[in-house]
Amino acid sequence: MSDLLGALGQAWPRLLLYPGGLSAMLAVVMFARLRGVTITHDRHITTLIDTLPPLCVLTLLPLTPAASFAYGLDLATTLLLLMWPVMRRAAQERRDPRDVINQYLPIIMAAMVFASITNTLSLSGLLRWPAEPLPQIGYSLGIVAWFVGLSQIMSTRPNLATACSELGFVMVGVLPLSAGLQALPVPGEIAGWGIVFASVVIAMIVTIGAGYLPHWIRYLIAGATLLASGLAIG
Repeated sequence: MSDLLGALGQAWPRLLLYPGGLSAMLAVVMFARLRGVTITHDRHITTLIDTLPPLCVLTLLPLTPAASFAYGLDLATTLLLLMWPVMRRAAQERRDPRDVINQYLPIIMAAMVFASITNTLSLSGLLRWPAEPLPQIGYSLGIVAWFVGLSQIMSTRPNLATACSELGFVMVGVLPLSAGLQALPVPGEIAGWGIVFASVVIAMIVTIGAGYLPHWIRYLIAGATLLASGLAIG
């Protein structure tokens, strides 16, 4: 516990400014407004509590140029935290949990692709662009599958908590995407903030475009990507 408190004290810019704190809250409010959520009417205390798990994910993301932090999240924990608001909402509406899992299946398969190619579950591992051509192709397909799957989990009746969860999924996908952009011959003055901004823009464009695809194509892309990643590391 003392080590954790010491790390928190050293990383106060990360917790209070970027990517957490004011930056995270402002980003969530902006994204929620884009999703049609009226913040002033979203007053249920349970909704505010459900916002905290995905907000923690945003705070602990290893985005550049965020301050370093000694502790990080793994992919499995990240998925659970981001799915928390949706699972809670499904429980309140008495939906079958299997239906929710099936909805997130393309995202889960894309996460398996990332873990198999990078050989780690750590979120910071998503920033390691593969050195060999075949793993690079598999990793690129995994990025596409992630955002295609993300278009499937967008709630038709979003609230503040689900909007925060969706933004968290977008930003997790930004990690491998920014790693790919970093591998390009990008001028030094564009690196850093420019890479993050470009990654977010590309992520939103792909997600919105994939929203017009039929469900079966999304599952097909995720399955084909998982198979391709197996061939890439085989």
